[in-house]
Amino acid sequence: MSASAERRPRSGGEDVIVALDRPAELLSVAPEAMLERDARIESGADEIVNELLGRSKVQRRARIVVTLPAEQVTAGIAETLQTALHRYCEARLARVQREIEVAWRQGLRSLGSGSILFVVGLLLSTGFLEPDVPQFWQDLLGNGVFLVIGWVGLWYPLDLLFFARQPLKREAQIVEAISRMPLVVQAADVP
Repeated sequence: MSASAERRPRSGGEDVIVALDRPAELLSVAPEAMLERDARIESGADEIVNELLGRSKVQRRARIVVTLPAEQVTAGIAETLQTALHRYCEARLARVQREIEVAWRQGLRSLGSGSILFVVGLLLSTGFLEPDVPQFWQDLLGNGVFLVIGWVGLWYPLDLLFFARQPLKREAQIVEAISRMPLVVQAADVP
C-alpha cells in the first residue's frame, strides 16, 4: 500500500493522516519493501515529521490520525502506538540535540583557524594596498584574492554558529510538538 501523510482540516486543528498496513510500520519498514512498487519505504513516524517540517506552522489542536486495515484495529492499539511514537520522539529529539551541540562545537573549533585565516588575509590584502604597489596588483590581490580568502576564513565558523543549526532547531520543535499531539486510530476506508 502506498501511503503518504495528508492533511484533513477539522474544527480546531489540521490532522496529519498516516495510512499504514500494519501497526509496526509506524516505526519501521521492512527492507524488502524497497523491492515492491507500492510498499511503504519510510516509517510512519518519519513521514509525520517530514509532513510537519513542510508546514509553516503546526496547529495547536492538530491530531495524528493513523489509519489501519479494519482487522488491524484492536483494543488498545491507539495507546500502544501513542506510547511508541512518544518513545520515538524522545530518541529523535536526543539525536537532534546532539547534532545541534556538535555543530556548535565544530563552529567554535573552526573559529580559531578561521580567525587566523581572516587576519592573514586582511594583512596580506592591506600589504598589497600600499601606494607603491602597482594598481593591477592592488586590485587583484589587495582588493581581490587576499580579501576574499580572509572572509572565507570566517564564513564556515559563522555559518555553523548562526545558520547551519537552524534547521536542526526547527526539527527539534516539530518533534516536541509531535510528542504532545494526540494520536487516534481509524479503520481505513476499503476501496
